[in-house]
Amino acid sequence: MEHDRIIDLVPLYALDALEGVELLEFESHLETCQVCAAELALHQSVTAGFTADEPAPSHVWDRIANEVSEPESPPEIGRLADKRGARDRRLVWMASVAALALGAVALFQAVELNELSGPEGVIVAAEAAAEEPGAIVADLDSATGTVARIVLSADGDGFLVPADLETLGEDRTYQLWVITPGEAAISAGVLGNDPAPVRFTWSGDVAGFALTREVAGGVVSSAGDVVSAVEL
Repeated sequence: MEHDRIIDLVPLYALDALEGVELLEFESHLETCQVCAAELALHQSVTAGFTADEPAPSHVWDRIANEVSEPESPPEIGRLADKRGARDRRLVWMASVAALALGAVALFQAVELNELSGPEGVIVAAEAAAEEPGAIVADLDSATGTVARIVLSADGDGFLVPADLETLGEDRTYQLWVITPGEAAISAGVLGNDPAPVRFTWSGDVAGFALTREVAGGVVSSAGDVVSAVEL
C-alpha cells in the first residue's frame, strides 16, 4: 500500500477502527515511516484528550454508526477524491467520519465537565460548585419566599441563581453585595433589572450576602433598598 494511502488511515487507526489486511499493512508501514508515526502520535494525543471517563450516550454512537454505514455513492471529498477513485473516496470519507466521532465524544465530555454556555451553564456550574468541599451555599429569602441562591466555592468562584425576582423598571437594577466580617458591604456585581444566572468572584472572608434595588448602573454604596440579606 502506498504511503499516501497509508496516511489516510491514521485517524482510523487512532480510533482502533482498522482491522484485517489494512491493519497489518498499516502497522508494518508504521515501523519504518517516521512521518506516519508522527501523524499518529498527534491523532492519539487528541483522541486521549477527548476521551471521557464514561461511555458516551447510546444516541451519540448510534449517530456515528449511521455515518459509518457506507452509502451507495460516497460523496467525493476534496482533491484526494478527484484523483484516487472510489476506494480512496471511501477512505477520505471514513477519515471524516472518524473526525465526527472525535467531535461527538468531545461534545459529550464538554457536557460531562459542565462546560455549557449561557445561563444554563451557570446553573450547572453552580450546582457542581455547591457540592465541592468548603463551598458556601446561601438562600436569599424575602417575605414571599426564596428570591435567589448564592454559591461561593472555596476557590472564590461565585454564582447567583435567581429564583423569583420581579422585573424592575429600566431605570433600576439589582445589585449583589458581599458582607465582610467587618460589616462592610462590597459590591459583587450589578445584575440588571431582570437578572439571569450570573458568575462573580470573591477572595477573602465572607459574613453574609445582600441583594438590593438600586438606580440603573449600580452604586458604590447602597441606598438601603434591601430585597434580601443573609448572615452566614
